[in-house]
Amino acid sequence: MRILCLDIGNSRVGVAISDPLKITAQPVMTIELKNKDLFDELDKIFQRYSIEKVVIGYPLSKLHPDLKDEKLKKIDEISEKIGSRYNVEIVKWDERFSTKAVERVMNEELNWKRKKKVIDKVAAVYILQGYLDFYNGN
Repeated sequence: MRILCLDIGNSRVGVAISDPLKITAQPVMTIELKNKDLFDELDKIFQRYSIEKVVIGYPLSKLHPDLKDEKLKKIDEISEKIGSRYNVEIVKWDERFSTKAVERVMNEELNWKRKKKVIDKVAAVYILQGYLDFYNGN
């Protein structure tokens, strides 16, 4: 059984998955929402892997963590659909700084065009690895 992670943005969704032992996170793909349907792509992932849980990046506000903006409402809606469609546990994981942390590292390594293609799935890996480390008591 594996853990799937989604970093849901307005135009793209980064996807990462754990290894079967739930120790490490690996990138899977970036779903371009203007070109592909999120649930069609998730259907393929759920068919390929045995998923027991989905961790969803949840960008809480630094100043007002109790405030839900439109982005969080959208993530809540998608999370609910995923939970009921695939009958899996959903974990919303605070990811306030994931994209920024990944951008800092990638700024030194990649040009903008290449970075744009991979940043979302790398952010999903970052989120999932943080969850796995917590899950495993590290």
